[in-house]
Amino acid sequence: MLVSRSPLRGRRFAAALLLGVFAASTAAAGMFEGWTVGETHHLDPGKFYQDVRKAPAAASKAVGVLPVALDREIAASFEYGDRRQEFDAVIAAMQARLVGNDRLRVADGSALPAEGTPRVYVGSAIGDFAPPDAEQMQEPDEQFPPMVLYLEKPSSAWQEAASKLMADQGLEHLVLVTLSVSQYPKGRSGVFAKNVRLGTGHEQPVKFLTAEDKLLEVLQVTGLLVDTQGRVVRAGAEGVLAQDTPFLAQAVEATKMLDDAAIRKVLTSVRREDLPGTPLSLEVALDNLVAQLVKDPERVRRPLE
Repeated sequence: MLVSRSPLRGRRFAAALLLGVFAASTAAAGMFEGWTVGETHHLDPGKFYQDVRKAPAAASKAVGVLPVALDREIAASFEYGDRRQEFDAVIAAMQARLVGNDRLRVADGSALPAEGTPRVYVGSAIGDFAPPDAEQMQEPDEQFPPMVLYLEKPSSAWQEAASKLMADQGLEHLVLVTLSVSQYPKGRSGVFAKNVRLGTGHEQPVKFLTAEDKLLEVLQVTGLLVDTQGRVVRAGAEGVLAQDTPFLAQAVEATKMLDDAAIRKVLTSVRREDLPGTPLSLEVALDNLVAQLVKDPERVRRPLE
């Protein structure tokens, strides 16, 4: 399925971000209490995580995980909003994988408010859901807009509820995982070959006949690590699958969306050929997401050198 997208991407976040900044500037006067603000980080090539606060590794601590959710911006988007059920099977598989992780405890998040949940965007600075200030992250020596990480911070009400949840359930950290769609830039592998970096040690080749400046549609898992005060301390993402748009369609600014068939394949045939046993890319992405969030390098799955 092809859709036409404006080259001015990410503007659907503009109003919310500007209002958030204004709310922050008036917080001292007690106005707009509970509104969220965000922060954007430039990601160097091959980097998919960002420390938001200084904190020790959480690998040896009691870490809870909330039920997997579909990214709320994807759920509300014009392109994917009416197709939420297509993601249900993938979310169920993700949930089963996380429940089976012996480093995580299943947390009951029923007391958390529906509004004010923190959210992370990882993708191109000109991706569909990138914040409006992301394009300013491009440095003079960068030919194309970089990858960025945008963190939408939790509201004060959500922080308080999360802090109480962890205290009641004996947890020292909380992990939030979402399934999302983003856009990643292409890169070069050697002189002529092209690829896309999808996550920790994960690259996918890209056909030679493709516009280098056009983004790829990516299915990804994103995650947040929250401390006992309900603050986000680390955030990041792992790509599962990248899909390019046919070359002729790129000339008219069209983008090939992830269709139902592509989404179903991540449960059966999208595999990491570079890892022993060719495991499913989705499983590796989830394992690496958790290991990277809690800073447990021994659990990170990388290709053999």
